[in-house]
Amino acid sequence: MGLASLVILVAGLNILDAIFTQVILATGGSECNPVVRAAIDIYGDRFWIWKVAAVSSLLILMCLYSRLRLFRVILAGTALLFAGVISWQVHLLANGPPRPLIHSVHYFRCGPG
Repeated sequence: MGLASLVILVAGLNILDAIFTQVILATGGSECNPVVRAAIDIYGDRFWIWKVAAVSSLLILMCLYSRLRLFRVILAGTALLFAGVISWQVHLLANGPPRPLIHSVHYFRCGPG
């Protein structure tokens, strides 16, 4: 996969992540990522602007250093990470939050309430 394809893929997955996060939060879910949770606390419903700007800035930096193999590997890893996050969000939206194996144990849940 070429550099341009990876950049477009990561940018698109980032936007999907922001959209799905807003839907999950609207249905009573919570944010697992402490950095994004802090942005939500600060910016409220407009956290996605910060999120898209931050990831886009990092993508630009990675493009500047794209001749280094390490940054292409990091970019590919980022695409895989976002794909995993999107898969989890789709699962949560389709099936709701996971149920605990033992009902007396409290657990940290990230997804619809």
